[in-house]
Amino acid sequence: MRGLRRAIGPLGLLLGIMASPGCGPSTYNVRAARAYANEDANPSVVADRTKELERALALADRLLVATPYSPGDAWLRALRLDDDGADALLERFEDAPPYDGEYEVPIAKLYRVRIDEALALAAAPRAASKHPSLLAAVGTLSAGAKDLPVTWRVLTDARRKLMERRGRLEEWAESRPLGAPDTPEMAALRAEVSAIDGTVREAQQAVLAAASALRSGAARSGEERALAREALDALTFVHRMHIETLAMAPYLVKQVRRLARDEGRDGRETARVRALVAIVDEQQKALDQLANALVVSAATPLDDAAGYAMHEGLISQAAAVNFDASHLKVKTDFDTLFFHELASAGASGGENDYTGRTRRLAYSVDPVSMLGARAIVTYDFLHVQNAASLNAGFKTNRLWSQGGDIQYTASLGDLVGLDGLVSDFFDIGADLLGFNTSVKLATFTSGSVSEIAVDPKTGLDTGVVAKAPFQLRYKQIDVGFDLSKLFPEEAEDLYMEAGLVGFRYLDYELPRIFYVLSQPDTSVARYVLDRQSPPQSVESRFYMGGFALRFGNGEWPRVSPFGDVAVYGGAGPIAYYFTPDPTLPGGAREVKNATLIGLSGNASLGLRFRLTSYRSRPRLVTEVSYLAELVGQGIVSNIRGVKQGDTTSYVVDKKVDLGGFDLFHGPRVLLVAVF
Repeated sequence: MRGLRRAIGPLGLLLGIMASPGCGPSTYNVRAARAYANEDANPSVVADRTKELERALALADRLLVATPYSPGDAWLRALRLDDDGADALLERFEDAPPYDGEYEVPIAKLYRVRIDEALALAAAPRAASKHPSLLAAVGTLSAGAKDLPVTWRVLTDARRKLMERRGRLEEWAESRPLGAPDTPEMAALRAEVSAIDGTVREAQQAVLAAASALRSGAARSGEERALAREALDALTFVHRMHIETLAMAPYLVKQVRRLARDEGRDGRETARVRALVAIVDEQQKALDQLANALVVSAATPLDDAAGYAMHEGLISQAAAVNFDASHLKVKTDFDTLFFHELASAGASGGENDYTGRTRRLAYSVDPVSMLGARAIVTYDFLHVQNAASLNAGFKTNRLWSQGGDIQYTASLGDLVGLDGLVSDFFDIGADLLGFNTSVKLATFTSGSVSEIAVDPKTGLDTGVVAKAPFQLRYKQIDVGFDLSKLFPEEAEDLYMEAGLVGFRYLDYELPRIFYVLSQPDTSVARYVLDRQSPPQSVESRFYMGGFALRFGNGEWPRVSPFGDVAVYGGAGPIAYYFTPDPTLPGGAREVKNATLIGLSGNASLGLRFRLTSYRSRPRLVTEVSYLAELVGQGIVSNIRGVKQGDTTSYVVDKKVDLGGFDLFHGPRVLLVAVF
């Protein structure tokens, strides 16, 4: 596992070191995600990592601007950390509290320990130092860099003050009504924020100017080259500590927010951690410029500096990053799906009176049970997890089934008629844009449908008239955009794992009887039977819009409940017919073409079990859930205007009803292994 936990080294500067919504660069760091993204928010671990964040800032200031220095000082040689040294430090921390072998030890902690050790040596009695600080010494290499110590302090202090003032301004704004004008105090604070922001930008520009001055000329003497090499070692060591801190930071912020949410606390701790991260990020940018500039004076490749001694080389680093970004997902699922029709006296609005009908249909359908498996290879890049996917449209391999078949796919390319790699590349583009696709195909092949005679006066069944084998092929296609990706923090506060808004296509065919119902008295929401059709096989096809929400706490806890809610509404074309006597076969057909209105609602409850440790690269998760989908449908055939005084209201005067709701439901057990 240690090979997976190696820090990124210089390659990380090229690949993009960290991701943080609301602070810092937004590049997705696959190695940090592997280490921290699936952890639970453990209070002791979060407290330790927050303390490391504070220490990183304090040590950076002490090392660079508060510790006297002379070229050749022995304490600087303690700023060294290679792979063997990192392994020894990891053994010291990884099985001890609060990590206890369950949580990743931040790489930044290892650098912090080395800096602490170096500063302890520097504090020991020694000869008078030539320079008041390392940055002051760097300033002697070029006249354009002589103000670096002052610039560093201004940059750090201004960034700290900026975050504090912004936080106060946000608190004031949140306490006032939306759209309310600023108070004089808020206007003054906004002006102060703007001025401090300008100070931060000026300080960074001063760092750039100093770096340019250092880069423009090589050191003139051996002593200057030695000074530049030692300064480069020190700056890159702090730089590396900051890089590793920032890699961890987005996940630390998430965990702090989770603890505050779960314990009902305000966001002050989150704001404090964010402020610390912002200061580290500001310092990291300055150190990046200075370290690259000192390479010229030190005549030393950046890769040989002390801060980058712990790495496996560029080739092995690239291989490790690619390895962490690649995932093999193996899914095994067991599904059972039932179909029922739920009769309702008010299936499509109002009270329905079926007095006078002579026939109804009854479905006796055996459930579909299926055991299946599939494998998908995915790859993370940029800021998108699972952005590239091979075999994205690989349908569920049926290992065993009974009563029919169930298939799942997540390939949008398949739906538009693409095949193979062309479909995969199409899906990669859709994933990068944030679209989510889900396709479910179910086929029921075992059961029967019965035509039952009904006494028109009493509504009681009088016997089965006819019986036929039952078959149903059901297709549901959902294509949506996940809004939770745009507002991740707000979504997490609401325990929302996904919030899809989009399109649903629903298509299935069943034997039906159509009942025409009218409303004789518009003052009463009561519909009576006018007419009925003979039994006929009819396709229900809907084009719907709506939303689907999943609530839960993700895969971080060992045991996590979750639930799904979805509502879609729409319409689709339908053709059906009537005959003079619906109880007799044959007869002249009166064909009707209409628009079928449908409403589809989904709900599920489940429990997720994480079976592997947080530090394990292979991740094994089991989900047990029960899903129910209810589909109501009908036709509005006539609307009547009712005038009351000077206003006219419109009511459904006549409608065509199918006699009830269609219900699809059943349990599902899903086992997911991610390697």
